[in-house]
Amino acid sequence: MNFNESIMWKEINETPRIFSEILTENKEVMSKVVAQIKKGKATNFVAAARGTSDHALIFFKYVLEVNSNYTVGLSAPSVVTLYNGKINYSNSVVIGCSQSGKAADVLEIIKKGNEQGAITIAVTNDRNSPMAKEAKFHLYCSAGLETSVAATKTFSSQLFLLLWLASELSNHKENILHLKHLDSEITKIMPQIDELTTKYANKFKNMQSGFVISRGLTYAIALEASLKLQETCYIQMKGYAGSDFYHGPMAMVNENTPVIIFAAKNNCDVEMQQAIRTDQIKCIKQMLSLKAPVLLVTNDDLLVGKFAKCNDAFIRFGVPEEITMFSFALFAQMLACKISCAIGNNPDSPRALNKVTITK
Repeated sequence: MNFNESIMWKEINETPRIFSEILTENKEVMSKVVAQIKKGKATNFVAAARGTSDHALIFFKYVLEVNSNYTVGLSAPSVVTLYNGKINYSNSVVIGCSQSGKAADVLEIIKKGNEQGAITIAVTNDRNSPMAKEAKFHLYCSAGLETSVAATKTFSSQLFLLLWLASELSNHKENILHLKHLDSEITKIMPQIDELTTKYANKFKNMQSGFVISRGLTYAIALEASLKLQETCYIQMKGYAGSDFYHGPMAMVNENTPVIIFAAKNNCDVEMQQAIRTDQIKCIKQMLSLKAPVLLVTNDDLLVGKFAKCNDAFIRFGVPEEITMFSFALFAQMLACKISCAIGNNPDSPRALNKVTITK
């Protein structure tokens, strides 16, 4: 199969259209939920999801905690569904995320939140799903039907909605402005990402295992990129925060272990920018010292060309880390789709997987 004939590829390319519709579809409910949260006493969120949706909520945790006084705790649904835990959500905002809106364990967390008087939010791609109906507020992904098993456009729409919510709660006007124009900005850089992923899909298509590393605001992409390569290409990939990777997993790296590093440019004050870039450089140098084949995906021109033995995928996207995440998501999705097709897989129907997975 040619990658551009796959449903996965076609759905990836619907992403800009989705961004242009999400704002209109959710303007009213977003205003209501933000007002309700700001009016209430809750200072923490309980976030529940599985798989790709869980990665979107990890992104939400970082952007909200970096830019506001709220905290976000990632729920362990089995505490409620299997162990009948006595947890109390009454002073929390409970947010559940699921593409289908049918995640049974996440639904139970929302139900528990409702029983205890919490503000509850569902982020789904189905207005009529159980989660959408159960939650007090529903943020709609507006992605249209997604039929390929690998979640692509719905992941990007979840990122959009969650960044929008976090930006409204933290009064981050710059991010809100970027979101308003994200459809056109993403359209401009998609040809770049297409070209880069073709180049590196050909170069890395024969890898059998490897790692994906990022940190901070874009840590979630390390998890999501590895998942996409696992489920569509059957490659044994694992995503890590760079800070965690040094605590053991790094011992597995050698000249036969490709490492993909996502490093976003930080546009904050000079001191923070320097600290982040120093951390990124440390990670790259460490992987190269172990003779790993490194693929650096970045929008930071100061990192590009700095390492002679490093493969550089430079995305010309001069935006804050939070917004760069969207270009990284596209890179991960396109790369996985192209490698999957190149090795003879069908990315739309991975073995042993279904589009909707229900866990309890």
